[in-house]
Amino acid sequence: MPSSDFDTVALVTVEENIDAFTVGLAEHETGEGAYLILQCALVPPTEQDATTGMDTYCVMDENGAVQYGGIERAELADDATLRLRFAPEAVEELGIQSPDRELALTVPAERAADLAAGLHRVLTYGNPDQQPELIGI
Repeated sequence: MPSSDFDTVALVTVEENIDAFTVGLAEHETGEGAYLILQCALVPPTEQDATTGMDTYCVMDENGAVQYGGIERAELADDATLRLRFAPEAVEELGIQSPDRELALTVPAERAADLAAGLHRVLTYGNPDQQPELIGI
């Protein structure tokens, strides 16, 4: 099984740098092991981005796989669970076992709030056709 099929998130990072806004989900508090990074640009997508399919957020994993768009549904439940449903092309590109992922958050409540705000910003970036259904986010 690919290591990106983790089911517990022990580290959440939300940050803006010079090029992008990033939300990181890591299996271990140290950031080591499996992880997913969701990222969007800080400026609106260009026509060239639209032409190449890069006019949306991207998802990356620890194996170097990159998928633009590809999340159909994202839910942050009150019980500190993040549920993601990936489109078939994202499942294949990211090498995950199932389109439905359930990630238990073992982070402090304030990090879960940061996660919700960060995911909203990333997942609503760019092409409306690539934006997932959001619940609790």
